[in-house]
Amino acid sequence: MRPLKYYLILISIYVFFAACQRHYLPQHLTHSGYEIAQNVSADTTLYNMLKPYRDSLAHSMNDELGVLSEDLKKALPDGTLGNFIADAYLGMARTRYNKEAQMAFMNHGGIRLNSIPAGKIKRGTIYEVMPFDNQMVIMEVQGRILKNYLDIIAKDGGGGVAGIRFTIKDRKAVSIEIGGKPLEDEKMYIMVNSDYVVNGGGGFNGFRDLPQNRPGYLLRDAIIDYCLSFRNAGRDINISNEKRITK
Repeated sequence: MRPLKYYLILISIYVFFAACQRHYLPQHLTHSGYEIAQNVSADTTLYNMLKPYRDSLAHSMNDELGVLSEDLKKALPDGTLGNFIADAYLGMARTRYNKEAQMAFMNHGGIRLNSIPAGKIKRGTIYEVMPFDNQMVIMEVQGRILKNYLDIIAKDGGGGVAGIRFTIKDRKAVSIEIGGKPLEDEKMYIMVNSDYVVNGGGGFNGFRDLPQNRPGYLLRDAIIDYCLSFRNAGRDINISNEKRITK
């Protein structure tokens, strides 16, 4: 076995040479531009393989879901586009899972189109306005917790709502009505929302530990099914112009 002194000498030599190494730092950067060829021939094998999928997708995205009776616009504190989406969540939650659902919400930042024009609405438009695979969550919420959540919405300036009305004053939610009746702190209400919001997205964590019903229903599909319900009934898609959030 080598003595400890031997290893100490080796370590000292290593430290000496490491300290003497010269370190280099970049003084300037250069770059070169390269042209991308414009006359590259297509890979016909790959093109022919993908074409059926592309054609099928294009056909699906052009599927007409119904007819909008008026323009839908993203706006604060209360826009027709956000309210239309919230109406879709609430309507389909009642139809498919819980007819007692009382309110629904669409966070303003999650709306990815500024407007949808009146006229025929296509499936691809719904994918544009809701590109995320967020899922529907239905849950019971106590009035006081709901009030805290509405204060977050008020602080952010508003959003899409259905089944509920309130006023924003000093960045707080006041004069809150659910189904036309004042909010009660101790009462339990049935809310429809997204898994993103329930998980704490948007800055509110009051829902995370509450019992939740997650049926595995994409919110995008809820909007599509809502539109189709109008088409199947032979009616245009319309939305009330009532002000649900006021300042």
